Amino acid sequence: MAESPPSPRPPRPAPVRWLETAELVTGVALLALILVLMLTQATQRHLPAGGWVWTGELARLGLVWLTFSLVGHLLGRDEHITLKVVDFVLDGRALRVVWSAANLVVAAVGVMCVLEAVELVFGGSPQSTPALRIPVSWTYVIPLVGLTLMSLRALANAVLVPGPPRREGRTADSGEAAR
Repeated sequence: MAESPPSPRPPRPAPVRWLETAELVTGVALLALILVLMLTQATQRHLPAGGWVWTGELARLGLVWLTFSLVGHLLGRDEHITLKVVDFVLDGRALRVVWSAANLVVAAVGVMCVLEAVELVFGGSPQSTPALRIPVSWTYVIPLVGLTLMSLRALANAVLVPGPPRREGRTADSGEAAR
């Protein structure tokens, strides 16, 4: 028996598309920043003059910022770390309920993380980074934005999106695993 191809993903509502675009633009900008800084560091190693210490520091910060900025995108595409066994056991309405409940839990945890990030940003820490002398509280701005986008995405998944995307190994008409 031939497997039917997975059904196309249903169109996403406009607010979800806007969130996805914002997450991708942020992620691409940070990835480009890391690339330029790493190429700068590699070039400096072959020059007789001294290098810029701040390029390494900013590249490390950029990697952390990239992680936090793309967490919402991974959540929206259902590519974050989850327990996928439920997807194969449940089907239909039960799967939708579990998926919505999981997204609401992620949204609640995200809101708590956002509140802590707000405290870190506006707490007024007197420390600064070693090379760039950036106030440490400023370095938490991008994680704050990323966690906010993740919380909004989880809430949008729970309320606006009809359900999780289809899994490979499942047939389009039944919840049984493909043989």
